[in-house]
Amino acid sequence: MDLISRARRIGLALLATAMIATPATAQTPAAYDGDWAGTLEAGGQKLRLEFHLKTEGGQTTGELNSLDQGATIPATAVKADGGELSVLFLPIGGELKAKLSADGKALVGSWTQGATLPLTLTKK
Repeated sequence: MDLISRARRIGLALLATAMIATPATAQTPAAYDGDWAGTLEAGGQKLRLEFHLKTEGGQTTGELNSLDQGATIPATAVKADGGELSVLFLPIGGELKAKLSADGKALVGSWTQGATLPLTLTKK
């Protein structure tokens, strides 16, 4: 094997390793930062929701506002893994799971609080 072929193979191996080891852009909670709004349909009711997520100094905080119920619920934990955002709201036993749309303008997923319901939030 000549030197050029060997260098090319090493280069391709390094590139493949880097691609596997590099997380996708949406793998950190900061990729989901912003103000989001949507409507949750639950038991014949439509509940308008606002979701706010902010990352500063490596710490991510969030809160969910249920406009029709006059409630603000702070996020207990925020995690992004495998391209999916997961936000726990332990005081109410709720969880938001969503993926960022390809254009970055929507969080598409579900809200679980006893039952699991579809939920799409769009960036404000």
